[in-house]
Amino acid sequence: MNKKWIAVIGSARKGKNTELLVDYLIAGLKLKNIDIEKFVLGSKNISTCNGCEYCIKTGNCIIQDDITEIIKRMKEVDGYIFASPSYNYNITAQMKALIDRTFCLNDYTNGWRSRLSPNKKSILVGVCGGKAKECMGYTIQGMHKSLSELGVEIIDAIEYYDTKHKPVKENNSIKKEIFNRIMNYENL
Repeated sequence: MNKKWIAVIGSARKGKNTELLVDYLIAGLKLKNIDIEKFVLGSKNISTCNGCEYCIKTGNCIIQDDITEIIKRMKEVDGYIFASPSYNYNITAQMKALIDRTFCLNDYTNGWRSRLSPNKKSILVGVCGGKAKECMGYTIQGMHKSLSELGVEIIDAIEYYDTKHKPVKENNSIKKEIFNRIMNYENL
C-alpha cells in the first residue's frame, strides 16, 4: 500500500516559484510510491487562531474552516510537505495561520504529548527573492520548530534563493536536483 502525504503551500501566488518546487517534490515522491494531496492556502478560507484555548480542553479547534480539513488530514497521513515563500523574513500569513492552528495537536492533559501518531515525516520548502541565506530569515525555522515539537521528523529543508533573478521555471537544473535529493532519502 502506498504511503500518503499532504503538501501545504503557503503562497498566495498560484503556480509560481513555491508551488512549482512543490510540484517537483510531488512528482519525485510519487516515484517512491507516495500519494500526495495538495492544499494551496492562498485559495482557502482561513481564519486565524483567536486564543480561546478551546483546543487545550478538547483537542479540537473550535474554528471550522478549510484549515480544519488540513489538520484532520495531518492526523491521517504519513507525512507532509510544508512550503512557504519568505515574506519579510518569515513564513506567509497563510502559513502562520495554519501553524498557529496546529496548536490543537498538542495534548496537555497529563504533561505534554503530541496528538499525532508517531513516525510522521516532513519536507520543508522555503523560497526567497533575495540572493542569500540571510534573506530567508525565519521561514524554515517557523515551520521546523512547530512540526518538530509535534514529533514530526524533518527529513529535509529545501531552500531556494534569488527568485527575482532566477525564477524556478527558468532554472533548468532544479527539477533534477530535487529528484536526486528524493532518490537519496532513506527514511521515507
